[in-house]
Amino acid sequence: MERRFHELEAVIARAKQQACKEDEETSEGDSDDTDLQIFCVSCGHPINPKVALRHMERCYAKYESQTSFGSMYPTRIEGATRLFCDVYNPQSKTYCKRLQVLCPEHSRDPKVSVDEVCGCPLVKDVFELTGEFCRVPKRKCNRHYCWEKLRRAEVDLERVRVWYKLDELFEQERNVRMAMTNRAGLLALMLHQTIQHDPVTTDLRTSTDR
Repeated sequence: MERRFHELEAVIARAKQQACKEDEETSEGDSDDTDLQIFCVSCGHPINPKVALRHMERCYAKYESQTSFGSMYPTRIEGATRLFCDVYNPQSKTYCKRLQVLCPEHSRDPKVSVDEVCGCPLVKDVFELTGEFCRVPKRKCNRHYCWEKLRRAEVDLERVRVWYKLDELFEQERNVRMAMTNRAGLLALMLHQTIQHDPVTTDLRTSTDR
């Protein structure tokens, strides 16, 4: 997972080195139908499909910022980079536990310059990478809005799931090792008890069938 994290950062850095290109092939001029509308999944308002991703991302961030996810302790994972937000809130005395790249409260999207390229890796057949990048200016590209943030969030979420699974496995290993250590111990043997189900028999060492 750490390797995927560094590979994504390398792809983003390589994409920023591409030159902008504006022509009829790269610009999105196929949405001339202004009558077609879809509904936002957060607010329910009708929006134009051309700006749907941009509107839904901002609308989701607005509603998400109204809810807080906090913990009393900061995250301390050795070797991990950029996972949780961990901004301290002095009022609630908690640390923010949203993903750092998706936190709408404590992180702002960087301002996009005029000559900045979109740089989203292009694919064919849904999953197969072509090795090319979207060279439309980022301000005008509605198809790949916030693609860096969403890709980073996807990788970070997988890393968090792996850490949770590792923590669960470490706890199971600790319980198994403790059980193996206490196995056949004198204290465990002395704490054992025998339940007498037959009220007639007063002493388990004697037999009544004589």
